[in-house]
Amino acid sequence: MAEKRVWIEVKRVWIDHDPADKFDPKTGSADVLVEMENGQLWQARFVTLPHLQQDLQLSLEVARDLNRALAPTPFLALETPHVIVHELSQDVIEDVVDNMLVLDVFESIFFQPEPKEAASREEIL
Repeated sequence: MAEKRVWIEVKRVWIDHDPADKFDPKTGSADVLVEMENGQLWQARFVTLPHLQQDLQLSLEVARDLNRALAPTPFLALETPHVIVHELSQDVIEDVVDNMLVLDVFESIFFQPEPKEAASREEIL
């Protein structure tokens, strides 16, 4: 018998970016926080392709600055899962979160932050 999936509704989704940065939803990156109706808080990193391209260019410039210590090859080694989107708008991110829940991949990309990481949650809520 197939396991019946219990759906937990999303209460709130917000985009958390550094206010000191000039945030551009078409070229940026941000942490996305999702609060579920049961109070659970989840977090994931969202990026745009232009942001990844900027990071690739930066890695090439760093390699060139190190005078042959590194091969001048652009690369990115992403240690944490990233969700790549065409735009960091509220509508796009909410649709992606909904799709990830339906596809049952949400928990493989999002993580529950430690209490100290979630301390700013009260400031946001």
